[in-house]
Amino acid sequence: MKKILLLFSLFYSFALANDKLKDFFKDYNTSGVFITFDGKHYASNNFKRAKEPFSPASTFKIFNALIALDNGVVKDTKEIFYHYKGEKVFLPSWKQDASLSSAIKRSQVPAFKELARKIGLKTMQESLNKLSYGNTKISKIDTFWLDNSLQISAKNQADLLFKLSQNSLPFSKKSQEEVKKIILFKEDKIQKIYAKTGFNDGINLAWIVGFIESKNKILSFALNVDIK
Repeated sequence: MKKILLLFSLFYSFALANDKLKDFFKDYNTSGVFITFDGKHYASNNFKRAKEPFSPASTFKIFNALIALDNGVVKDTKEIFYHYKGEKVFLPSWKQDASLSSAIKRSQVPAFKELARKIGLKTMQESLNKLSYGNTKISKIDTFWLDNSLQISAKNQADLLFKLSQNSLPFSKKSQEEVKKIILFKEDKIQKIYAKTGFNDGINLAWIVGFIESKNKILSFALNVDIK
């Protein structure tokens, strides 16, 4: 994950200097793509890979949360919807009850699996179709974003995150605003950075997706990189 954060820092510092991105991937003996969208223009180090679909892994939590909020599965981001019952979990931080706000910060997989079950297959499928989220494929309701059935490209991610920044997804403005609050990664006087990471250990792929909001510009982005 340190490599991913370094790459994100490189993008931020050099405003997507394509040659530097290519050198970075090469220096770390790996491959990946970074794509940005400002509402009119795309920039990327590899447009071919930007259109290649992969499992979204935990980046799907953004939309899992949005779908739950918009369909009244949870009333707000503070409602406790998941109750830890002592089962074995991957991380100690997952051994606690969760709201959307806390679960997304901890990337709490069991909580989001429970959330997906509460949403249900019918509503989830309708929502993916409405979003045109990747291939919209659902295998099992509580694993489809992890098991490689649902796949999405970096370009598609950047498109959707830009729409979220504008509250122009096919969901209520209120739901979109609530989701943006819980994915706020960093804020200072110059800009706000909204982001979510994801990692699929089955295919050794990592993601960072989100958008940067400054006074005069909004730039959505998506990174996926092979982890070796």
